[in-house]
Amino acid sequence: MKTPPGHSKITLPLVLFALSFALYFYTLAPTITWQHDGYDAGDLITAAYTLGIPHPTGYPTYMLLGKLFTLLPVGDVAYRMNLLSAFCASLTVVLLYLSATVLLRSYRYARVASVCAALLLAASRVFWSQALVTEVYALNCLFFAMTLHLVLQLQAGRVEAAANPVDRTRAYRLLMVTTWIYGLSLGNHLTIAFSAPLLLFQCVCIFRKRTLHLWQWARVLWMFLLGLSVYLYLPLRAGSQPLPNWGNPRTLSGFLWMVSGGFYRQYVLALPLAYWPERLMAWASLLRQQFGIAGTALGLLGLWIHSRRRAQQCAILLLTFAIYSAYAMLYNTTDSYVYLLPVYFLFALWIAQGAQYALQSLVDAGSQWQQPIAVALGILLLLLPIGLLVVNLPSVDLRNDYAAYEYGSQVFAQVPDGSIIISATDPHTFTLWYFATVVTGRSQVALIDRDLLGYDWYVHGLRQAYPWLNWPHPLRIPLSTDSLLEANRQSYAIFLADIDPGLMSLYPFEQEGILHRLQAHPVSAP
Repeated sequence: MKTPPGHSKITLPLVLFALSFALYFYTLAPTITWQHDGYDAGDLITAAYTLGIPHPTGYPTYMLLGKLFTLLPVGDVAYRMNLLSAFCASLTVVLLYLSATVLLRSYRYARVASVCAALLLAASRVFWSQALVTEVYALNCLFFAMTLHLVLQLQAGRVEAAANPVDRTRAYRLLMVTTWIYGLSLGNHLTIAFSAPLLLFQCVCIFRKRTLHLWQWARVLWMFLLGLSVYLYLPLRAGSQPLPNWGNPRTLSGFLWMVSGGFYRQYVLALPLAYWPERLMAWASLLRQQFGIAGTALGLLGLWIHSRRRAQQCAILLLTFAIYSAYAMLYNTTDSYVYLLPVYFLFALWIAQGAQYALQSLVDAGSQWQQPIAVALGILLLLLPIGLLVVNLPSVDLRNDYAAYEYGSQVFAQVPDGSIIISATDPHTFTLWYFATVVTGRSQVALIDRDLLGYDWYVHGLRQAYPWLNWPHPLRIPLSTDSLLEANRQSYAIFLADIDPGLMSLYPFEQEGILHRLQAHPVSAP
């Protein structure tokens, strides 16, 4: 009995999802983690749990999806948010396969090549690492994959035929869905804007063919704005004074500061010129590391083949590839490599094309041995992801990582109610936020981030959250740590989560457990 055609189209994507999700589920961080540059986890988890507002740009789409995952009846809240990343990454693997089959729809061995590329992406180090932690980048890559796949479907001609009214209607509907998803994706991470050439090029092609009327274009724009309206989450939730409430974006200035990434604008394209060669070498090394030597060679071959088969389409993808690469390389932080996930997705598409071309060329050269050669080469291609998995597993696996959880547990076991903890690093600050709000619910422990005291919205939020604290008179912004300490040191126990040479030169702190505790009297002046 023959397998129905539709059955095979569904089976392979389901198998790919199951395999990738099983891999991520097995290696998933069991709770909050600092690994794989997941230092923002405590902020994101706490905000999703309370429907609060995390650091800029607020990530409203991620917050709403995250809230749904916090309701799952498995593990702790941090584990549930980690599952969101694993789920998004697994769907991205499926979309890589589907996109590759669209590009290779008229070529032999398309499915074998597409499966190979999808599994290589699944086992690549950076992509795999972001599937295991609470961060916005797995969802960002999923949105990129969705946008690209929908654009490729439009370009493929399956739903766009100017002479066919039925196909015109389907193209119109698909374009509306694409623009809605694109608007929604901007509510997760603004770097999705770098994929705009993909969508704009397709819109220009449709406009030139005059297959849509002006009122239809207006509805397409409306769908985009409808997706983008997810940012209304920020002022609506800010009015409830949630914790956290970065920027307090109830006002126009606060809203613009949030959505423009005001806290991080200083890092954008700010890498000093002297470091450019080093970053370029690191970019090339990371690319090779993601897919191995064989995978990288297939990707470069696929890029060349793509440029010969569909030069215009390849040029648009290459432009997108270059924009994302440039942004990641020139962003002046050590963790900017996470912005390269869409780059790796595009390169995996070229791996599929290179694998298909190599397989077809070698089989065609084999004359009478075509069938055994095809089987042998197909098996060899599918073994590449297994090799990559074995190499990356030790450095990616987080199933036994409890360091961040143990830190938060020890701190809250040590400090009594009526304590103040002053922190100065994101890992400590955000982990303590998570423990105070989600794990313990202890509002009688005041958490103060030293570096945020310069923002009026932060000080206002502290006064709302801890009305029992004493405040300097008059209260000036920026608020100095020592003035806050001076106002409270006679009333409350004060701890430092991070060493502060300035404060420790003025006041006697002694190590107590994993913190430093303020003693009774200030250091006398020399």
